[in-house]
Amino acid sequence: MSEYTKWIEYKGVKILYVNYAGIQNEEEYMRAIDEFEAEIMKQPKGHQMRVLVDVTGSLLTPRITERNKAVEQKARESGIPDSPTALVGLSGFKMAVVQALAFFRPDLYIAESTEAAKDWLVKQVIE
Repeated sequence: MSEYTKWIEYKGVKILYVNYAGIQNEEEYMRAIDEFEAEIMKQPKGHQMRVLVDVTGSLLTPRITERNKAVEQKARESGIPDSPTALVGLSGFKMAVVQALAFFRPDLYIAESTEAAKDWLVKQVIE
């Protein structure tokens, strides 16, 4: 698939795994987001997917935040709805940003581990 984004199966359920863990270079992070966007845009209109994002030890900048928002907006405009998303590796400022987003997106889950994230995702009903 790609360096940062791949489909995994857990308990018979497909999950889109996005691995931003350890990325400390903004340009590398942008390439990783590009891969994520490309995979999302392959999905059929109206299709939700389960998404697991690992941000452990990764960089967070305003540019990265804005790029992620742009991907989300593009997906919505293309008819791809928000999907259940579990995030792993949040702390400090990243945690605060996601907690603010979660207020508007109840389909966001902050997980303490990859295993907990996968367990939560397989329980989510998607259309």
